[in-house]
Amino acid sequence: MTQTQVSPKATKFKAGAINSISMEVAKQQAPAIFATEPASYINQNRYHFTPTFEIIDMMTDMGYLLTGAKQSNTKIALRRNHGVHIVEFQHPDLYVKDSTANEVEARPTIVMVNSSDGSRPFDFQMGMFRLVCSNGLIVKDKDLGGFKERHTKYNFTDLKSMISQKVDALPKTIDKINSWNGIEMSSRQRFDFAKQALELRMGTDRQAEEYEIRSILDPKRAADKHNNLWCTYNVVQENLIRGGFQLNERQARPITNPWQDLELNKGLWSLAEKFETVAS
Repeated sequence: MTQTQVSPKATKFKAGAINSISMEVAKQQAPAIFATEPASYINQNRYHFTPTFEIIDMMTDMGYLLTGAKQSNTKIALRRNHGVHIVEFQHPDLYVKDSTANEVEARPTIVMVNSSDGSRPFDFQMGMFRLVCSNGLIVKDKDLGGFKERHTKYNFTDLKSMISQKVDALPKTIDKINSWNGIEMSSRQRFDFAKQALELRMGTDRQAEEYEIRSILDPKRAADKHNNLWCTYNVVQENLIRGGFQLNERQARPITNPWQDLELNKGLWSLAEKFETVAS
């Protein structure tokens, strides 16, 4: 996407600015955040209540800023006070730099979905959100992991422990991504990376053709037209998961099986870690 003018939103993103919100604003946007007990019809002998406002306090203590709060508008008091709501967090010191190491290219965001009316499980997700063009379009570029748990399967102490484990591991992931952004790869190394990555998807029953390997090195956006390890990993991962590259003289289909998706992503991450030492 070609843009001749950089939007204020894109400029702020590149500069690392975070738009946090206060608890007062959060209460206006999502009043169910402040529920102190579950809906009256909930059987509290089996249901483990999760107070979202205490999760926010916990995340604040860990250095994360509340950046969003959402809830559907409703005139029904039960839904307004206990219904499904979403909160988002970012950390001011966690971001991925671009290839020049001067501007922010992506920033991890933690998203939590909760309710106290028994309508859905607690959902914790971490994703990498990336600026993809100068008009300010920001998209979720990477899934950094998460979990879903029904309110009948955990207590609040266990939940906070699970969140802490996930959040504590995030800085190491961002550090690794930033290191990959600074590792330049030769044409041979990128070709070898793509060859081994393609084997993760198609197996080793036959040897991939050169045109198939080069096809998954073709970036879909200008931001990925760099030869560092991070961009190479991004391009190869996107092509292998979403399909559309040349395979057996036809376009490969996207991967829709969640287990195959998970195993391929784990394999690609391990492959990138291997090339981290080869290319550096």
